[in-house]
Amino acid sequence: MIEQHYGELQLPLALHCHLEKLFSCYTIPDQATRLVINYRALDYYQTKQGIQPVEIQLKKSGDKWLAVFIASFSFINTHHKSVDVELYFHLINHWCYQPDAGGRCDLLHPAVIDLFHTWVTAFLRHIQYQQFDDISLTVLR
Repeated sequence: MIEQHYGELQLPLALHCHLEKLFSCYTIPDQATRLVINYRALDYYQTKQGIQPVEIQLKKSGDKWLAVFIASFSFINTHHKSVDVELYFHLINHWCYQPDAGGRCDLLHPAVIDLFHTWVTAFLRHIQYQQFDDISLTVLR
């Protein structure tokens, strides 16, 4: 149901299994073409500390769903009222964006692939320990 391979990049098996399991909990309309999954630890919005929100956007391609991007968000500083992109992995177009590291770079660069896998490992640990209060799947269109 969810594509695991994105050219030279592959979704880690544990993340792929998590997404497949999550999908099985929802009834997704046949006409849906775009979905977004949001992970939130609600304390983060009040304290500006702790587990940062994550968004995964998917699009339908034939009978499979492609993970378009995975992004995490944070407050730029304690005075900001809203979160902004902290780390953005665009799986389909193979680029990564990290504002404080100079912007956009090639996702297929070995150091960036390592960053991606390290980030996914930490993200899955947050899921495993049920540190997100709210996990939701929304049909965008």
